Amino acid sequence: MGFYTTGSSGTVSGPADYDAEAASKKLYEGMKGLGTDENVIVEVISSHTNEQRQEIKDKYKTMYGKDLVEDLETELGGSFAKIVLGLMKLPEEYIVESINQAISGLGTDEYALIGLLCTRTNDELDEIKKAYKEKFEKEMEEDVAEDLSGEFRSLVVGIINGGRDESEEVDSDKVKEDAKNLLEASEGAGTREEVFQSIFNQRSYEHMRQVFEAYKELAEGKEIEELIESEFSGSLQAAYMALVKIFKNVAEFYAERLKVAIKGAGTDDETLIRIIVDLKDIIDSYESKADSKLVDDIVSDTSGDYKLILEKLVTQSEAEVEEEVTATNAGDMDETVPPEAEGEEKAEGEGEEGGDEEKKEGDDEEKKEDGEEEKADDAEEAKEGGDEEKAADGEDGAAGEEDGKASKDEE
Repeated sequence: MGFYTTGSSGTVSGPADYDAEAASKKLYEGMKGLGTDENVIVEVISSHTNEQRQEIKDKYKTMYGKDLVEDLETELGGSFAKIVLGLMKLPEEYIVESINQAISGLGTDEYALIGLLCTRTNDELDEIKKAYKEKFEKEMEEDVAEDLSGEFRSLVVGIINGGRDESEEVDSDKVKEDAKNLLEASEGAGTREEVFQSIFNQRSYEHMRQVFEAYKELAEGKEIEELIESEFSGSLQAAYMALVKIFKNVAEFYAERLKVAIKGAGTDDETLIRIIVDLKDIIDSYESKADSKLVDDIVSDTSGDYKLILEKLVTQSEAEVEEEVTATNAGDMDETVPPEAEGEEKAEGEGEEGGDEEKKEGDDEEKKEDGEEEKADDAEEAKEGGDEEKAADGEDGAAGEEDGKASKDEE
C-alpha cells in the first residue's frame, strides 16, 4: 500500500544492495560520545527509502538495544530534527500526524488538510483512518468535525468518508450534466453548496478535468476558478480552489505550495518538510513555475544541517529524475528508425533496381577491360621495383579507376 501523493514515487529510490547493519553502525557511531556527527545522519537518512529506513530502525534496536528514533530525537534539534524524524516515520504515521497538526491550534490549514486527504485513494483513506484512531485513540472524522464548521466541515467529512470514483472511464453525458448543474447551482440568489460538494467529492480526477472544460463552454469562457471565487469565501473557497488544482495536476498543486513555503515571508518549515518527504514528481513542476532551481532556492532560504539534508534530498531526487528521463529517451531511440537510415535504405534499394540492367549489359566488357588493365599495372609496378604491398594496393586502385572508366564508356 502506498501512502505518498497519488501517482508519485516518494523522495529517493535508495540503493538496491544496501546494508542495514552497516547503516545502523554508522548512525550509532555518529551519535555516541560527546557531540553528534550530523553529516553521517544526513548521509544515511537521505540515501535510503522509507522501507529501508524502517529495516535500519529495527536492525539498530537488535544491535544496540536502543530505539533509533528516540536517540535521534535526543541528539538533534530544530527543523533538522523535524525533517529527520519525519523521514523515519512510516508514511501513514506521518500523514495522520500532519492531519492532526492541520486542524490543531488556532485556525485550520485548509490547503494542507485538503492536500493530505484528497490525494489518497479510497483504500488509503481507510488505512489512514485506522492509523489515526490507533495514534490518537479517536476517530479522525470526529476530530475533524469538532474542529471545523459549516459547509467546510461537510465537504471535508465527505472526503474522509471516501467513495470517489476511481475508474478510468468517463461518461461524456454525465460530464455535461455535472457542468450544467454547477452552472445552475450558482445562478440566482445564493449558492447550492450541496451540488458542488456532491460533484467534487464523488467524481474521478479525469471526469472533473472534463467537467471544468465543459463548464467553460457553457459559461462562455468563464473558468471554474472564477466561479469558485465569486460564489464562496474563506475556508470553503480555499478548499474548493485546492481541489481544482489537485484535479488538474497534483504535482503542480504541491509545487505551488512549496514555492509559497520557500519564497514567502519567512520559511514555512512545516509545509516544506511535509512536501519534501514526497518530492520526486514535484521538482519539474516547481522549476517551471518558479523559474529557478529548487535546490538553489532551498539553499538560499535555509541554513545549517537543515539546509544540508534538504539539499541532499533534492539533489539526489533531481539526479534520479535525470536518470529516468535519460533511460526513457534511450529506449525511445532504440525503438525508432532514424529518418536518415530510412532514406539510405530506400536509396540503396532504388540504386540496386536501377543498376541491374546496366550491370548486366556491361559485365562482359568490364571483365575484359579489367583483365587488360591489371596486366598492364602488374608489369609497370614490377618494373618500378615497388614494395609488394604497395604494388597490390596500386593494382586495386588503378583497376577500380579503369573499371569505372570502362563502365562509363560502355554506357
